[in-house]
Amino acid sequence: MIQALAALLGASLTVAACYATGVLLLERLGLTLKRTEQPPLAFILGAACFHLAVFAVLAAHVAYWPVLVALCLVPIGGALAKGAWRLRGEAEAPLDYSIKRLSLVLFGLFSLLYLFHAWAPEASPDGSGYHLGYVSRYVRAHGFEWVTTNMYAALSAGVEMLYVPAFAIGRHSAAALVHFAFLIALAMAIFAYGRRLGKPWVGAAAAFLVFASPVVGIDGTTAYIDVAVAAVVFAVFYFLELWDEGRNPGALVAVGLLAGYAYATKYTAFVILPFTLLFVLWRARKLRPAITVLLYSILMVAPWMVKDYIVLKDPVAPFADTVFRNPFFHPMFESEYKELLSGPGYGITDKRTLPLEVTIRGAHPQGLLGMAFLGAPIALLALRFRAGRRLVACGVVMAALYFTNVGTRFLIPCLPFVALAMALALSTEKEKLAPVLALAMLFHAYTSWPSQLEHTASPGAWKLDNKILYRQALRLMPQERYLRESFAGYGAAMLVDSAVPKGERVLAMGEVPQSYTARDILISYQSAFNERLVDTVNMGWADGFQARVADKFSFPERTSTRIRILQTANPGDAHFQWGVHELRFFDKGVEVPRRPEWRLKAWPNPWDVQLAFDNNPATRWRSWEVAVPGQYVDVDFGRPEAVDEVRVEHAWDYKTKLELQEFAGGAWSKLADTPRSSPIEPPAFLRKAATRELLRSGIHYLLVGDGDFASQDIRDDPEFWGLTQIASGSGIRIYRVVP
Repeated sequence: MIQALAALLGASLTVAACYATGVLLLERLGLTLKRTEQPPLAFILGAACFHLAVFAVLAAHVAYWPVLVALCLVPIGGALAKGAWRLRGEAEAPLDYSIKRLSLVLFGLFSLLYLFHAWAPEASPDGSGYHLGYVSRYVRAHGFEWVTTNMYAALSAGVEMLYVPAFAIGRHSAAALVHFAFLIALAMAIFAYGRRLGKPWVGAAAAFLVFASPVVGIDGTTAYIDVAVAAVVFAVFYFLELWDEGRNPGALVAVGLLAGYAYATKYTAFVILPFTLLFVLWRARKLRPAITVLLYSILMVAPWMVKDYIVLKDPVAPFADTVFRNPFFHPMFESEYKELLSGPGYGITDKRTLPLEVTIRGAHPQGLLGMAFLGAPIALLALRFRAGRRLVACGVVMAALYFTNVGTRFLIPCLPFVALAMALALSTEKEKLAPVLALAMLFHAYTSWPSQLEHTASPGAWKLDNKILYRQALRLMPQERYLRESFAGYGAAMLVDSAVPKGERVLAMGEVPQSYTARDILISYQSAFNERLVDTVNMGWADGFQARVADKFSFPERTSTRIRILQTANPGDAHFQWGVHELRFFDKGVEVPRRPEWRLKAWPNPWDVQLAFDNNPATRWRSWEVAVPGQYVDVDFGRPEAVDEVRVEHAWDYKTKLELQEFAGGAWSKLADTPRSSPIEPPAFLRKAATRELLRSGIHYLLVGDGDFASQDIRDDPEFWGLTQIASGSGIRIYRVVP
């Protein structure tokens, strides 16, 4: 019960601090909202500003829990002192009794279901993984850490900043409850917008379509961020409408702050900023209002870009790696990651199936919007209204990047606009079609309730449990027991903590929920360093990774100071990259000894060029981007060297073409372009060479899932690898590298 109360306290303090910050700012800006608008919009606007305060505390490395509690109490105390808590705006006309009754029943049922799910122990993969993984890490370190081995630490984390004080007080469930507060705020804002249009039935129906959507329900009750992103984006739209209606300059400040905060919450939400700027330019016919929006948005965007540039030399890390080249993320990873998320990674090969997948089935895209959203095309009928045209335009903008990641939850930010346009399409000036909207709400409630989804959704679809988890939420069922029974990842995390000493890093071939372990888990694909080490492990057992061919360039003996291997072919394969295990130079059959004065260069990936000169059969230099003509490995001997043969050792490769060049007289000239290829055999000790490379890189522990690559080979003979198994269970095995 103490855990449950702590979670509620942590979430309540954080939500109250956001709301207090928002009402103080609204008062400062001279913005008076209607009474139903103030709570949701003040909370969302306050969250944007409060996240900067948390960012500053983390940057100053003073994020101790008393400091975080004080950070929450300051705006709360300020709002209480000024009396800003009370609703000051104009009261709307009373709601029709039928709206009240239907909304109370439907929203009440789903709210009860959602509350206990959010309050229960966090068992979501991404929530317990990276969303809270770095929140827990920053809380332990009392500030930001210099992380270069995980792409998720590079992403903007505007919502996760709000999870920091909540987590410090109430741990995982507190963060999920904060996200649930965004879901409540989003529904309230949609409802309020309908009332502002003079169409309360439209507001009620649209709010419920969003609120009861199965993917919104599961996402908004876990420590994810997509519902919060949707709330922020809708608040941008709402304040834009308020500005256009009254031309209050304070509304432009709110628009700028929230548009910038949209980027801070999620990179893909940045599209709302150009939409906002164009809208303001169009309506104002002046440059100054747009500049105001841009300047205030920069306040929210700049801290995240500066942080990434300082740590990773890339302001939009882990993306744009071919523009902001750095040693921390590979361009090949970026391109393959985007390709996977565009469909193949979800098992979607035909995008024509997406309408049914995201509305009814839900297994492949990991979640479903609900059967009612099959009617989304009727939103186009709302184009006959001015409000409808604006809603559709903003919805299209927010869906513009959807095909870069076809997971259902990536449609959540455009859902408020679609739902409002759908409801508006069914309305008339006097809402004579209110019974139709009421029936739509009832249909959506029935088809979206978890027990009904058991019959209509595909097995494995991401959705809520069909039980109200009050025992788990109130910890009448012990948290440890619930997590071990319902979340395999929790057992794996506990195994890591019990088997691996503090301060040690663990190379993991698969995922581990990082918020439940205090160890630094280096997951295979999440950085260049991790990918290089996994490549080394795979070299120990997989033929396709090993050096199997030696290309020999022979020519009359000459004295050279600088020689280059140039790749000249265009394989035309988006997944193929060039690699060199070893580059060797010979004179009269004797290898030219490598010397400290040698200067090595490569393009691309100059940071790993030493791997082609380390005499280690378990390492290799790779381009880590698509092989194209002009890539090279370059050696400056630092003095004239007699050479008559160059050998390039590499994996089986029939797509590249190599040319040997010499630098002389201020220019490059061709020495040879027809190497003689011969097979080579990897050494018997290659597996141990791979694990010795882990040791040299500071990695003493290896985590392998039972279904991961190499798992069977390692399990059959760990001693042959130079490994000792120290723990197993929950689908993983942990090995210690034997010195």
